[in-house]
Amino acid sequence: MLKQKSLILILTTIVLLPEYAIRMNLDVLNWMYVHFSTYYSDLWYCWNNYLSQGFSYPQEYPSGIQMFFILLSKIPNIQSNYTWYMIIISSILLIIALMITSLLVHLQQSLRKIIIFWLCAPSFLFFALYNLDLLPILTMLLCYFCYRHNKLSYGVMWLALGTTLKVFPIFVLPIYLLSVSRMKFWQLSLIFIVTWLCLNVPLMYFDWSAWVFPYVWQIQSNFARDIHDGSWTWLIFQLFDHFGYGNWSGKVSLLLFALGYLVLITKYRDLELETKLAIVMILFLLTDRVYSPQYNLYLLSCLVLLRVRINLFYFYLLEISNVTQCFFLFYIKSNGFILQSILLIKYISLIILLINLVQCLPNRMKTTKIIV
Repeated sequence: MLKQKSLILILTTIVLLPEYAIRMNLDVLNWMYVHFSTYYSDLWYCWNNYLSQGFSYPQEYPSGIQMFFILLSKIPNIQSNYTWYMIIISSILLIIALMITSLLVHLQQSLRKIIIFWLCAPSFLFFALYNLDLLPILTMLLCYFCYRHNKLSYGVMWLALGTTLKVFPIFVLPIYLLSVSRMKFWQLSLIFIVTWLCLNVPLMYFDWSAWVFPYVWQIQSNFARDIHDGSWTWLIFQLFDHFGYGNWSGKVSLLLFALGYLVLITKYRDLELETKLAIVMILFLLTDRVYSPQYNLYLLSCLVLLRVRINLFYFYLLEISNVTQCFFLFYIKSNGFILQSILLIKYISLIILLINLVQCLPNRMKTTKIIV
Protein backbone atom coordinates (compact mmCIF):
# COMPACT_ATOMS: atom_id res chain seq x y z
CA MET A 1 0.00 0.00 0.00
CA LEU A 2 2.90 2.34 0.76
CA LYS A 3 4.25 1.82 -2.75
CA GLN A 4 0.84 2.55 -4.26
CA LYS A 5 0.50 5.72 -2.20
CA SER A 6 3.94 6.89 -3.28
CA LEU A 7 3.08 6.28 -6.92
CA ILE A 8 -0.19 8.20 -6.70
CA LEU A 9 1.55 11.14 -5.02
CA ILE A 10 4.09 11.16 -7.84
CA LEU A 11 1.18 11.10 -10.30
CA THR A 12 -0.33 14.12 -8.51
CA THR A 13 2.85 16.07 -9.19
CA ILE A 14 3.10 14.91 -12.80
CA VAL A 15 -0.47 15.80 -13.79
CA LEU A 16 -0.03 19.36 -12.48
CA LEU A 17 3.02 20.04 -14.65
CA PRO A 18 1.11 20.77 -17.91
CA GLU A 19 -1.13 23.24 -16.10
CA TYR A 20 1.88 24.93 -14.56
CA ALA A 21 3.42 25.15 -18.03
CA ILE A 22 0.26 26.95 -19.24
CA ARG A 23 0.34 29.51 -16.41
CA MET A 24 4.05 29.78 -15.61
CA ASN A 25 4.75 33.19 -17.17
CA LEU A 26 3.11 36.10 -18.94
CA ASP A 27 4.40 35.14 -22.39
CA VAL A 28 2.65 31.77 -22.22
CA LEU A 29 -0.53 33.36 -20.85
CA ASN A 30 -0.57 35.88 -23.68
CA TRP A 31 -0.02 33.11 -26.24
CA MET A 32 -2.94 31.12 -24.80
CA TYR A 33 -5.16 34.20 -24.87
CA VAL A 34 -4.28 35.12 -28.47
CA HIS A 35 -4.66 31.60 -29.87
CA PHE A 36 -7.51 30.18 -27.76
CA SER A 37 -9.03 33.24 -26.00
CA THR A 38 -8.20 31.54 -22.69
CA TYR A 39 -8.57 33.59 -19.52
CA TYR A 40 -5.28 34.08 -17.69
CA SER A 41 -6.65 32.62 -14.39
CA ASP A 42 -7.70 34.12 -11.07
CA LEU A 43 -4.20 33.66 -9.70
CA TRP A 44 -2.97 35.99 -12.44
CA TYR A 45 -5.83 38.38 -11.61
CA CYS A 46 -4.72 38.59 -7.96
CA TRP A 47 -1.14 39.31 -8.98
CA ASN A 48 -1.96 41.73 -11.81
CA ASN A 49 -4.57 43.78 -9.95
CA TYR A 50 -3.20 43.64 -6.41
CA LEU A 51 0.34 42.41 -5.77
CA SER A 52 1.88 44.11 -8.80
CA GLN A 53 0.06 47.33 -7.88
CA GLY A 54 1.47 47.36 -4.35
CA PHE A 55 -1.91 46.41 -2.86
CA SER A 56 -1.32 43.14 -1.09
CA TYR A 57 -4.72 41.45 -0.93
CA PRO A 58 -7.72 40.85 -3.26
CA GLN A 59 -10.83 42.48 -1.82
CA GLU A 60 -13.20 39.94 -3.37
CA TYR A 61 -11.96 37.14 -1.07
CA PRO A 62 -12.70 36.52 2.64
CA SER A 63 -10.25 37.41 5.38
CA GLY A 64 -8.26 34.17 5.23
CA ILE A 65 -7.26 34.70 1.60
CA GLN A 66 -6.61 38.38 2.28
CA MET A 67 -4.20 37.41 5.07
CA PHE A 68 -2.62 34.81 2.77
CA PHE A 69 -1.82 37.49 0.19
CA ILE A 70 -0.57 39.90 2.82
CA LEU A 71 1.95 37.26 3.90
CA LEU A 72 2.72 36.43 0.26
CA SER A 73 3.50 40.08 -0.45
CA LYS A 74 6.36 39.96 2.07
CA ILE A 75 8.36 37.58 -0.16
CA PRO A 76 11.10 39.55 -1.97
CA ASN A 77 10.48 40.34 -5.67
CA ILE A 78 7.09 38.62 -5.74
CA GLN A 79 5.24 41.86 -6.47
CA SER A 80 7.31 42.67 -9.54
CA ASN A 81 7.96 39.21 -10.97
CA TYR A 82 4.96 37.12 -12.10
CA THR A 83 7.10 34.07 -12.91
CA TRP A 84 8.54 34.05 -9.38
CA TYR A 85 5.03 34.54 -7.98
CA MET A 86 3.78 31.48 -9.90
CA ILE A 87 6.70 29.36 -8.70
CA ILE A 88 5.85 30.22 -5.09
CA ILE A 89 2.10 29.89 -5.27
CA SER A 90 2.19 26.76 -7.47
CA SER A 91 4.56 25.13 -4.96
CA ILE A 92 2.12 25.91 -2.16
CA LEU A 93 -0.80 24.53 -4.13
CA LEU A 94 1.21 21.42 -5.06
CA ILE A 95 1.77 20.73 -1.36
CA ILE A 96 -1.96 21.21 -0.73
CA ALA A 97 -2.79 18.91 -3.66
CA LEU A 98 -0.47 16.22 -2.28
CA MET A 99 -2.16 16.52 1.13
CA ILE A 100 -5.58 16.19 -0.48
CA THR A 101 -4.51 13.13 -2.47
CA SER A 102 -3.05 11.56 0.68
CA LEU A 103 -6.33 12.14 2.50
CA LEU A 104 -8.33 10.66 -0.35
CA VAL A 105 -6.10 7.58 -0.37
CA HIS A 106 -6.73 7.19 3.35
CA LEU A 107 -10.48 7.75 3.05
CA GLN A 108 -11.06 5.86 -0.20
CA GLN A 109 -9.04 2.70 -0.82
CA SER A 110 -10.04 2.60 -4.49
CA LEU A 111 -7.08 4.15 -6.31
CA ARG A 112 -9.09 3.85 -9.53
CA LYS A 113 -11.69 6.26 -8.16
CA ILE A 114 -9.02 8.72 -7.07
CA ILE A 115 -7.43 8.65 -10.51
CA ILE A 116 -10.72 8.94 -12.44
CA PHE A 117 -12.58 11.50 -10.33
CA TRP A 118 -9.65 13.52 -9.02
CA LEU A 119 -6.20 13.29 -10.60
CA CYS A 120 -7.25 12.71 -14.20
CA ALA A 121 -10.51 14.63 -14.09
CA PRO A 122 -10.43 17.48 -16.66
CA SER A 123 -11.19 20.11 -14.00
CA PHE A 124 -8.26 19.04 -11.81
CA LEU A 125 -5.96 19.01 -14.83
CA PHE A 126 -6.92 22.57 -15.77
CA PHE A 127 -8.15 24.35 -12.61
CA ALA A 128 -5.98 23.11 -9.73
CA LEU A 129 -3.66 26.09 -10.36
CA TYR A 130 -6.41 28.42 -11.53
CA ASN A 131 -7.49 29.77 -8.14
CA LEU A 132 -6.94 28.97 -4.47
CA ASP A 133 -9.83 26.56 -4.04
CA LEU A 134 -7.57 23.65 -3.12
CA LEU A 135 -7.11 25.29 0.29
CA PRO A 136 -10.80 25.19 1.39
CA ILE A 137 -11.20 21.78 -0.26
CA LEU A 138 -8.45 20.48 2.01
CA THR A 139 -10.26 21.83 5.10
CA MET A 140 -13.52 20.20 4.00
CA LEU A 141 -11.81 16.83 3.53
CA LEU A 142 -10.10 17.19 6.90
CA CYS A 143 -13.55 17.82 8.39
CA TYR A 144 -14.84 14.61 6.81
CA PHE A 145 -11.72 12.78 8.00
CA CYS A 146 -12.46 13.93 11.56
CA TYR A 147 -16.08 12.81 11.19
CA ARG A 148 -14.99 9.34 10.11
CA HIS A 149 -12.62 9.12 13.11
CA ASN A 150 -15.15 10.55 15.59
CA LYS A 151 -13.16 13.73 16.21
CA LEU A 152 -16.16 15.96 15.63
CA SER A 153 -14.86 19.06 17.41
CA TYR A 154 -11.77 19.17 15.21
CA GLY A 155 -14.03 18.74 12.19
CA VAL A 156 -15.98 21.96 12.79
CA MET A 157 -12.74 23.79 13.53
CA TRP A 158 -11.47 22.82 10.09
CA LEU A 159 -14.76 24.05 8.60
CA ALA A 160 -14.37 27.37 10.41
CA LEU A 161 -10.91 27.76 8.91
CA GLY A 162 -12.21 26.81 5.46
CA THR A 163 -15.02 29.36 5.72
CA THR A 164 -12.45 32.01 6.60
CA LEU A 165 -10.63 31.18 3.36
CA LYS A 166 -13.71 30.94 1.13
CA VAL A 167 -17.43 30.86 1.76
CA PHE A 168 -18.00 27.41 0.26
CA PRO A 169 -17.20 25.28 3.36
CA ILE A 170 -20.05 26.89 5.32
CA PHE A 171 -22.42 24.93 3.10
CA VAL A 172 -21.07 21.72 4.62
CA LEU A 173 -21.78 22.84 8.20
CA PRO A 174 -25.58 22.15 8.39
CA ILE A 175 -25.37 18.57 7.08
CA TYR A 176 -22.37 17.96 9.34
CA LEU A 177 -24.20 19.22 12.44
CA LEU A 178 -27.37 17.32 11.55
CA SER A 179 -25.36 14.09 11.42
CA VAL A 180 -24.71 14.16 15.19
CA SER A 181 -26.84 14.05 18.37
CA ARG A 182 -28.75 17.12 19.56
CA MET A 183 -26.35 17.69 22.47
CA LYS A 184 -23.37 17.49 20.13
CA PHE A 185 -25.17 19.80 17.69
CA TRP A 186 -25.11 22.74 20.09
CA GLN A 187 -21.63 21.97 21.36
CA LEU A 188 -20.19 21.80 17.84
CA SER A 189 -22.10 24.92 16.77
CA LEU A 190 -20.47 26.84 19.63
CA ILE A 191 -17.00 25.54 18.73
CA PHE A 192 -17.52 26.58 15.12
CA ILE A 193 -18.67 30.09 16.08
CA VAL A 194 -15.81 30.65 18.56
CA THR A 195 -13.18 29.36 16.10
CA TRP A 196 -14.61 31.42 13.25
CA LEU A 197 -14.67 34.56 15.41
CA CYS A 198 -11.08 34.04 16.51
CA LEU A 199 -10.04 33.87 12.87
CA ASN A 200 -12.15 36.82 11.69
CA VAL A 201 -12.39 39.35 14.54
CA PRO A 202 -8.85 40.76 14.02
CA LEU A 203 -9.63 41.89 10.46
CA MET A 204 -13.15 42.94 11.49
CA TYR A 205 -11.60 45.24 14.10
CA PHE A 206 -8.70 46.67 12.12
CA ASP A 207 -10.37 46.95 8.69
CA TRP A 208 -14.13 46.34 8.74
CA SER A 209 -14.63 47.47 5.14
CA ALA A 210 -12.04 44.95 3.87
CA TRP A 211 -13.67 42.17 5.91
CA VAL A 212 -17.26 42.83 4.85
CA PHE A 213 -16.61 43.75 1.20
CA PRO A 214 -16.46 40.20 -0.28
CA TYR A 215 -19.82 39.22 1.23
CA VAL A 216 -21.61 42.39 0.13
CA TRP A 217 -20.00 42.23 -3.32
CA GLN A 218 -20.92 38.57 -3.86
CA ILE A 219 -24.62 39.17 -3.17
CA GLN A 220 -25.11 42.64 -4.62
CA SER A 221 -22.77 42.75 -7.61
CA ASN A 222 -21.35 39.36 -8.61
CA PHE A 223 -24.05 37.77 -10.75
CA ALA A 224 -24.88 37.03 -14.40
CA ARG A 225 -26.62 39.85 -16.28
CA ASP A 226 -27.07 38.79 -19.90
CA ILE A 227 -26.90 35.85 -22.31
CA HIS A 228 -23.12 36.19 -22.61
CA ASP A 229 -22.52 35.43 -18.93
CA GLY A 230 -21.79 31.86 -17.89
CA SER A 231 -24.85 31.10 -15.79
CA TRP A 232 -28.54 30.54 -16.52
CA THR A 233 -29.36 33.05 -13.74
CA TRP A 234 -29.05 35.90 -16.24
CA LEU A 235 -32.72 35.10 -16.91
CA ILE A 236 -33.55 35.98 -13.30
CA PHE A 237 -31.65 39.25 -13.62
CA GLN A 238 -33.44 40.19 -16.84
CA LEU A 239 -36.84 39.40 -15.30
CA PHE A 240 -36.24 41.35 -12.11
CA ASP A 241 -34.41 44.18 -13.88
CA HIS A 242 -37.53 44.76 -15.96
CA PHE A 243 -39.20 45.88 -12.72
CA GLY A 244 -36.12 47.71 -11.42
CA TYR A 245 -34.90 44.98 -9.06
CA GLY A 246 -32.13 43.36 -11.08
CA ASN A 247 -29.73 43.24 -8.13
CA TRP A 248 -32.15 40.83 -6.42
CA SER A 249 -31.02 38.03 -8.75
CA GLY A 250 -28.10 37.19 -6.45
CA LYS A 251 -30.49 36.80 -3.54
CA VAL A 252 -32.88 34.69 -5.62
CA SER A 253 -30.10 32.25 -6.58
CA LEU A 254 -29.20 31.90 -2.89
CA LEU A 255 -32.87 31.29 -2.09
CA LEU A 256 -33.09 28.56 -4.73
CA PHE A 257 -29.98 26.92 -3.28
CA ALA A 258 -31.43 27.16 0.24
CA LEU A 259 -34.71 25.56 -0.88
CA GLY A 260 -32.85 22.67 -2.48
CA TYR A 261 -30.77 22.34 0.69
CA LEU A 262 -33.96 22.26 2.79
CA VAL A 263 -35.32 19.38 0.71
CA LEU A 264 -32.03 17.53 1.17
CA ILE A 265 -31.95 17.77 4.98
CA THR A 266 -35.63 16.89 5.34
CA LYS A 267 -36.64 14.41 2.66
CA TYR A 268 -33.19 12.83 2.17
CA ARG A 269 -31.78 13.03 5.69
CA ASP A 270 -31.00 9.28 5.73
CA LEU A 271 -28.39 9.53 3.00
CA GLU A 272 -24.74 8.94 3.90
CA LEU A 273 -22.79 12.11 4.75
CA GLU A 274 -20.49 11.75 1.73
CA THR A 275 -23.55 11.49 -0.54
CA LYS A 276 -25.01 14.63 1.02
CA LEU A 277 -21.71 16.43 0.45
CA ALA A 278 -21.81 15.62 -3.25
CA ILE A 279 -25.47 16.67 -3.48
CA VAL A 280 -24.73 20.02 -1.83
CA MET A 281 -21.99 20.66 -4.39
CA ILE A 282 -24.33 19.82 -7.27
CA LEU A 283 -27.09 22.05 -5.85
CA PHE A 284 -24.63 24.92 -5.64
CA LEU A 285 -23.39 24.41 -9.20
CA LEU A 286 -27.01 24.33 -10.42
CA THR A 287 -27.96 27.59 -8.69
CA ASP A 288 -24.66 29.49 -8.85
CA ARG A 289 -25.12 33.00 -10.23
CA VAL A 290 -21.67 33.28 -11.83
CA TYR A 291 -19.35 31.08 -13.85
CA SER A 292 -16.47 29.95 -11.69
CA PRO A 293 -15.08 26.88 -13.48
CA GLN A 294 -12.87 25.81 -10.56
CA TYR A 295 -15.99 25.12 -8.46
CA ASN A 296 -16.17 21.70 -10.11
CA LEU A 297 -13.14 20.79 -7.99
CA TYR A 298 -15.36 20.73 -4.89
CA LEU A 299 -17.60 18.17 -6.54
CA LEU A 300 -14.66 16.04 -7.71
CA SER A 301 -13.30 15.51 -4.22
CA CYS A 302 -16.77 14.49 -3.00
CA LEU A 303 -17.30 12.03 -5.86
CA VAL A 304 -14.14 10.19 -4.81
CA LEU A 305 -15.65 9.61 -1.35
CA LEU A 306 -18.89 8.08 -2.60
CA ARG A 307 -19.52 4.43 -1.80
CA VAL A 308 -21.62 4.11 -4.93
CA ARG A 309 -20.50 4.42 -8.52
CA ILE A 310 -21.79 7.15 -10.75
CA ASN A 311 -22.55 7.43 -14.43
CA LEU A 312 -19.21 8.19 -16.08
CA PHE A 313 -20.85 9.39 -19.29
CA TYR A 314 -22.58 12.30 -17.55
CA PHE A 315 -19.57 12.94 -15.35
CA TYR A 316 -17.35 13.49 -18.39
CA LEU A 317 -20.09 15.39 -20.19
CA LEU A 318 -20.11 17.83 -17.28
CA GLU A 319 -16.34 17.99 -17.00
CA ILE A 320 -15.50 18.38 -20.67
CA SER A 321 -18.14 21.06 -21.23
CA ASN A 322 -16.89 22.96 -18.17
CA VAL A 323 -13.26 22.94 -19.33
CA THR A 324 -14.24 23.75 -22.93
CA GLN A 325 -16.17 26.79 -21.76
CA CYS A 326 -13.15 28.10 -19.86
CA PHE A 327 -10.46 27.14 -22.38
CA PHE A 328 -12.20 29.12 -25.13
CA LEU A 329 -13.75 31.53 -22.63
CA PHE A 330 -13.89 34.84 -24.51
CA TYR A 331 -14.77 33.27 -27.85
CA ILE A 332 -17.64 31.34 -26.28
CA LYS A 333 -18.78 34.36 -24.23
CA SER A 334 -19.21 36.34 -27.45
CA ASN A 335 -21.32 33.57 -29.02
CA GLY A 336 -24.53 33.38 -27.02
CA PHE A 337 -25.94 30.30 -28.76
CA ILE A 338 -22.75 28.25 -28.22
CA LEU A 339 -22.54 29.37 -24.60
CA GLN A 340 -26.16 28.52 -23.82
CA SER A 341 -25.77 25.13 -25.53
CA ILE A 342 -22.77 24.32 -23.31
CA LEU A 343 -24.70 25.48 -20.25
CA LEU A 344 -27.61 23.24 -21.21
CA ILE A 345 -25.26 20.23 -21.42
CA LYS A 346 -23.73 21.08 -18.06
CA TYR A 347 -27.06 21.50 -16.28
CA ILE A 348 -28.56 18.34 -17.76
CA SER A 349 -25.47 16.42 -16.62
CA LEU A 350 -25.70 17.89 -13.13
CA ILE A 351 -29.40 17.07 -12.85
CA ILE A 352 -28.88 13.46 -13.92
CA LEU A 353 -25.99 13.06 -11.48
CA LEU A 354 -28.19 14.57 -8.77
CA ILE A 355 -31.00 12.13 -9.51
CA ASN A 356 -28.50 9.27 -9.39
CA LEU A 357 -27.37 10.34 -5.91
CA VAL A 358 -30.74 11.02 -4.28
CA GLN A 359 -31.85 7.53 -5.27
CA CYS A 360 -29.12 6.01 -3.11
CA LEU A 361 -31.10 5.79 0.13
CA PRO A 362 -29.88 2.94 2.37
CA ASN A 363 -32.87 0.70 1.66
CA ARG A 364 -32.33 1.11 -2.07
CA MET A 365 -28.59 0.73 -2.17
CA LYS A 366 -28.61 -2.81 -3.52
CA THR A 367 -31.23 -2.14 -6.19
CA THR A 368 -30.03 1.20 -7.51
CA LYS A 369 -28.82 0.84 -11.10
CA ILE A 370 -25.44 2.43 -11.42
CA ILE A 371 -22.83 2.46 -14.14
CA VAL A 372 -19.12 2.02 -13.55
